[in-house]
Amino acid sequence: MLIVGLTGGIGTGKSTVSKVLRDAGFPVVDADVVAREVVEPGTHTLEKIKLTFGPDIIKNGALDRHKLGDIVFSNNTELARLNAIMQPVINSAMVDKMAFWRAQKVPVLIIDVPLLFERGYENNDYIDKVVVVATSPQVQLERVKARDNLDETKAQNRINSQMPLADKIARADYLLDNNGDISFLEEQIKNLMTELKGIAPKYGTK
Repeated sequence: MLIVGLTGGIGTGKSTVSKVLRDAGFPVVDADVVAREVVEPGTHTLEKIKLTFGPDIIKNGALDRHKLGDIVFSNNTELARLNAIMQPVINSAMVDKMAFWRAQKVPVLIIDVPLLFERGYENNDYIDKVVVVATSPQVQLERVKARDNLDETKAQNRINSQMPLADKIARADYLLDNNGDISFLEEQIKNLMTELKGIAPKYGTK
């Protein structure tokens, strides 16, 4: 099974790429979905976050993501505290999901991880190739502001909390340029899918 790490910067369009790949029949393990699953009401992880950041972080029994985001994206110490709680649980769940797809003998599995490089996923033996979705810094900033209804400072804080996009681009096996319209992006994804299907048989014995 060929395991492909899909990443990019916040606001670069990684989720759009992930959806196109999923709609084309590629199974996708989405770290953001896993991150939401592990903090659902009643989970131990949510209780740890509540104890660490205070009861105000819970709204109607669920995690108040906007309030938590305001705390951690402007303070690296608080972000590190959150990551110490979340990452081991997310990693364990991701490994379980990969094992499921391996048992199904799928030829290609997409691992959608926003912080793939920041968390060292590419150093793990199970990631074979890395795809990075990229835009210009200005396009990225405008998309984050519009998507999350943030002012420029808060949007930039979220961008700054991640590895610089240029560093991710330098470490990519495949690069998708999302500065244009959707048809421009879809053509690149189509070519990528052809490439991945072509090389997948080499990884079939893993």
